[in-house]
Amino acid sequence: MNYSTIRLTILFSLAIIANLLFSSFPVFAASHLFSFIEFNIAFVLGLSLPVLLLVFVITPLPAINKCLPILLTITLLILLYLLNYFPQDYGSINLILSALILQTSCYCSLNYKAGESVSTLKLIVKNSIFILLLCLFVFLLFSELVSSQMAWLIFASVQMLTVLSYIRLMHRNSPEIKSRLINSLTVNVFFAISVYFWFGGHVSLNAFVGASVLTYLLTMANACWYLVNRLTNKASESKALSAKSAFIESYDPVTNLPNYQYALSLFEHSLKLSASARYAVIVFKPTNFQQVNSVLGHHNSDILLLQLAYSLQQSIVSHDELLNFSEQGSPVRLARLQGLHFLVAVDMSQNKHSDEIVIEKLCKELVLAVPEPMSFKSFSSFFTLAFGVAFVGKSSNNVSEVIAHAEDALLQAEQQHNQVSFFNEELAIFNIQQLQKMEQLKHAIQDNTLQWTLQPQIKLKSKRIMAFEMQVTWQRKSDELLDLAKIMSIAEQSGDAYALSRKMVDQTFKSLVELKGLNTLVPIAIKLTGDSLLEPDLVEYIEQQSLLHDVDCEFLLVEVHEAILLKASPQAKASIDQLKSLGINIVIDEFSGSYEALRYIRRLAISGIKIDCHMLANTASGSSDKAIINALITLTRKMDLPLIGTNINALAIEEMFIAMGGEHAQGKHYSNGVNTKELPHWLAAWQKQY
Repeated sequence: MNYSTIRLTILFSLAIIANLLFSSFPVFAASHLFSFIEFNIAFVLGLSLPVLLLVFVITPLPAINKCLPILLTITLLILLYLLNYFPQDYGSINLILSALILQTSCYCSLNYKAGESVSTLKLIVKNSIFILLLCLFVFLLFSELVSSQMAWLIFASVQMLTVLSYIRLMHRNSPEIKSRLINSLTVNVFFAISVYFWFGGHVSLNAFVGASVLTYLLTMANACWYLVNRLTNKASESKALSAKSAFIESYDPVTNLPNYQYALSLFEHSLKLSASARYAVIVFKPTNFQQVNSVLGHHNSDILLLQLAYSLQQSIVSHDELLNFSEQGSPVRLARLQGLHFLVAVDMSQNKHSDEIVIEKLCKELVLAVPEPMSFKSFSSFFTLAFGVAFVGKSSNNVSEVIAHAEDALLQAEQQHNQVSFFNEELAIFNIQQLQKMEQLKHAIQDNTLQWTLQPQIKLKSKRIMAFEMQVTWQRKSDELLDLAKIMSIAEQSGDAYALSRKMVDQTFKSLVELKGLNTLVPIAIKLTGDSLLEPDLVEYIEQQSLLHDVDCEFLLVEVHEAILLKASPQAKASIDQLKSLGINIVIDEFSGSYEALRYIRRLAISGIKIDCHMLANTASGSSDKAIINALITLTRKMDLPLIGTNINALAIEEMFIAMGGEHAQGKHYSNGVNTKELPHWLAAWQKQY
């Protein structure tokens, strides 16, 4: 039943009550003494009015149904009024029964409303029953033909309907609802028994009135208990909500560790309390966790991050020299900063050894705390940690600045592939310069101001060009020319690696179109970073460029650094398989000959490998470097795998490489790199020379 129906029912009931009161007012005024029933009327009014007023005042509780106590009170007052001021004949029985029907129907409908939403069919049935009961009420109000026995049968029928409604509501799992229904059912049963005995003449009118009032009081007591219970629960819920809000504001939702703001406030408070404390700030991160994000997705990788945080926290929880980031409960020695960065603060005031020794010992302990490997379902990975360290008072007295300095040191540790890096002023200047380079490179990629060149790969015996490698340089300043390796390093730090790779693909297909027009269509090789291999649309983008420029993908070579391949995730390896499905050949750059690398050569059906020959420039005969290159050449020849010697920058290196059995070469000895605009002239000169 909707709220509009309930409101109409209340208005209809109040209209009838008003007519009855006005019609009987002269009888009431003629009375000089208070009867037993009048006393009960006053008693009920005295108790109900404060309760009803309280219910109306408590508006924040939407679950409190204000209609029910009002209707119960009005119904009882009607009953008492009729018993006291109307003649005791069949008409009075009809009126009494009418009041009971009104009570029962309203009570039943409101109990139905107190639950969950119902279907349209159920709503029609409920409304139909309620309308029939109201029609019965009007009929009985003006009828003199109903005997006491018939009145009892009607009353019993209505009571049965009420019981059935209670049984219908008992399926709910809420203990609170079940207790209320049981209480109400018990009250109605006792009330029905009292009505039966009164109709039968077994109890006096005063006894019946007393039973009715007692029934009402028990029902109102139940309602008051529910009201108090709701207020208590709301207070508890409010307190729990406040605690939850405080937790959300202060703790990281993924790792359940204190977040940056909360850790910062506790750190600053601790410094104020202990002026003699000398803290070292350590910021660290898992260096290869970003790949996990790309493979597993954020939700699953968060589970691994939670495991990592728990393992780290458990390994250092007993270290009293570490700052406690928890104000209550067990100590928390670890906090999470932005991204994958974690924070540890060490009190160095009681340190008996050098700061570096203490810090490095703690860092090793954290490294050993990382599970090997960390697994989620079928995915497993080994994580390494990199650390940045700064000291309060040495780099700055401001805690937030010291944390920022530790993050700068962490960045340097990642760039230089160190495990631990300590902050200094030179590092601060270097980081500022790196940030400038990142921003400038982003604009250089967008504005297409990079310089693109093609370096040939040749067959040494015939001097025939077998392929080109796309290279890029960046003239950042008049005195600073950055090569591809440095550009890719900056791009990986700034997150622009994939944008650089896309630009390289674009330029490569444009160059292939130029070679096609010169009737010298040979493959062009490009280097891809590990981050680029993880991009889901890489393969699709290459295929689009192939169709756009009308050049087959088989003329594109992809070079992958061996270190990237060995660390590559399943997703990266899947990308390589997709590239091969387009006809793109894969080449391993800077091949070492390790067992793991050989395994990937067999697994991925590699088309060729490249080895760095720059070490041959000043290599004496019989040296270990020469022996390694010689062994790699022999190994690849037995595997029938093309090998390209890179950094052949002088005639002496070429001759030594040829003497070892090298067949394919690339380096500045042949060309520093050819601009596409100069390509026709350079090809003509090369063909004329050879």
